[in-house]
Amino acid sequence: MSGICGIINLDGKPVERGELERMAKRAAHRGRDGIHYHLEGGVGIACLSLDNTPDGTGRCTPVVAADRGAVFAADMRLDNREAFSELAPASANDGEVAFAALSRYGEKGPERLIGDFAYVLWDARRREIRLARDGMGMRSLYYRVEARRVIFATEIKQILAADKVPRELNEEALAWYLCGMQVPPGVIFYKGIEEVRPAEDVTVDRDGRVRQRIFWRPDPSVRLRYRHENEYVEHLRELLISAVRCRLRARSPVGISLSGGVDSGTIASMAGWLREQGEPAPVMNAYSWAFSEFPECDERENTYRIARRYGIPVTEIAAEDTWPLVNYSEHIPHEDDPYTVMYQSFMAKLMAACRKDNCSLLFMGVRGDVIAGDAIYDVPGMLREGLVVEAVRELVALKKGYQLSPAASLSRFLLRPVISNALPDRVAGLLRGRHRKRGYGKFAAEHVKESFLQRSGMPESSPVSLESMSWSGVSRRQRYQSIFSPFVMRGVMELERSCSGYGLGFADPWSDRRMTEFALAVPQHMLNRMSMTKRMPRKALAGLMPDEAIAAASKVSPEPLYLKALRETSYHRVVALMTNSRSADLGCIDESAFRDRFERFVGHQEPVFDIWSTLSLEIWLRSYW
Repeated sequence: MSGICGIINLDGKPVERGELERMAKRAAHRGRDGIHYHLEGGVGIACLSLDNTPDGTGRCTPVVAADRGAVFAADMRLDNREAFSELAPASANDGEVAFAALSRYGEKGPERLIGDFAYVLWDARRREIRLARDGMGMRSLYYRVEARRVIFATEIKQILAADKVPRELNEEALAWYLCGMQVPPGVIFYKGIEEVRPAEDVTVDRDGRVRQRIFWRPDPSVRLRYRHENEYVEHLRELLISAVRCRLRARSPVGISLSGGVDSGTIASMAGWLREQGEPAPVMNAYSWAFSEFPECDERENTYRIARRYGIPVTEIAAEDTWPLVNYSEHIPHEDDPYTVMYQSFMAKLMAACRKDNCSLLFMGVRGDVIAGDAIYDVPGMLREGLVVEAVRELVALKKGYQLSPAASLSRFLLRPVISNALPDRVAGLLRGRHRKRGYGKFAAEHVKESFLQRSGMPESSPVSLESMSWSGVSRRQRYQSIFSPFVMRGVMELERSCSGYGLGFADPWSDRRMTEFALAVPQHMLNRMSMTKRMPRKALAGLMPDEAIAAASKVSPEPLYLKALRETSYHRVVALMTNSRSADLGCIDESAFRDRFERFVGHQEPVFDIWSTLSLEIWLRSYW
């Protein structure tokens, strides 16, 4: 998407244009539609515009209010523009509308903004800087506070381009990454540079003092209680239609990564239906992963059921051309952090195809699983509502799905949740907060050195685990942890960053803030069951997605492609990355133990091996350090 960067000299010293231009140049791909500079005394701000709207309302330009000495810059898609119609003209871009809202509502302003955004506001009268991000973390924003200046940017590498900014690794971030790639918001890989966390409003005053506050969190006390199930379904359908509609404010065509599953199928069906209703929705092109060697991974049959229903053309991307680590030097991680997916080659081909077709943005259903699926079940909730027969069926399905004995199934999915729910919140919170001797480092693979984890300064619990303690009920806590998982948050940021590199916007309707509030407020057994995964979305799709497609939609893992790549196709590349390892030089891993475990994995002595976090970190370290 678009991008912003800038320097505010707190002592009023003029900002050098050349320095600001260097920062902007590091993310020049975000400025396809122009780079707009504002330099005035100690203030230097650049807006890099990547506008995918048909009417220019998504353009990124500085908003200057000379009468009050304010300058505002935002990378933004504002979804509730109509709520502020009396504050700005219809022709105003999203940043101008947001600035008007913030001016009217002050500190209450950020929470009123619905959409994906990151912004900076300089108030000359108060001589303070405010930076903020949307609640779901869809856009990024970083900053560095020095004795006489504040530097900020969409990407960390832009800050590194400013004069005299040091490069020093943050070991805590390395440790989190090696513990399941669960790097929490606010923890980044460069010391001395900070991240504006999702839903955070950061204020830096004239003396360089920093004040941080979270302006939005889903409310644990809010519950939705309808009399009939179809009311929940209709509510979800309305939210999905609204979320898709907002993101369809784009030039034709738009792309979608379409599998045969519920998440992307929902987006394609909602978009197609809106076009049938005569709404001004752009044309959609679909891109699908095509498996020949691994037919068990192929979802094209269901993909075409959805695509044919709405006349969506499909471009197939051959899986056999997208082996993990194939030509990995062409798909190295971003300089900001090592986060990449193991199927980076597929993502690159997908985005390149979108760009070739002149798509303005790419739709993906990233958060569909965590909003309405995942392994989150609520048998106690079913029993509380008198659904005894359905609860028994669910226990049978869970027993079969997890291959448990009847006693183990009852204990895991009924007795333990009931006991945990019955404990006083304080006692339950203490029990949930306890971890084994290595704290959160227990999630690290065996080849990660214990001494490194101890010196890295990781806390005993992840921040999201601590935040979830305010939620009553095991299933609601699990849903909260799933939605706000750092792994998911970082994944969304990486996709936005990758799309911008191809001149594409990125859109995920499942990441709408209102979807999160709904998912945490409804009874969890309504959302998802083992006996019907993503139960409520399937019901909400009735009449929009073909019945046969709804019934056939499933979660298919491309794991066989990954496993074969590690064991055969990319074996020598993996060994090369393990040899003379930078991670080992830094004391993060035991290189010999890593190699031994990998060879056991190759020999099928270990069926599963947590290897990608270490490999992607190694590639990143070799590329930039």
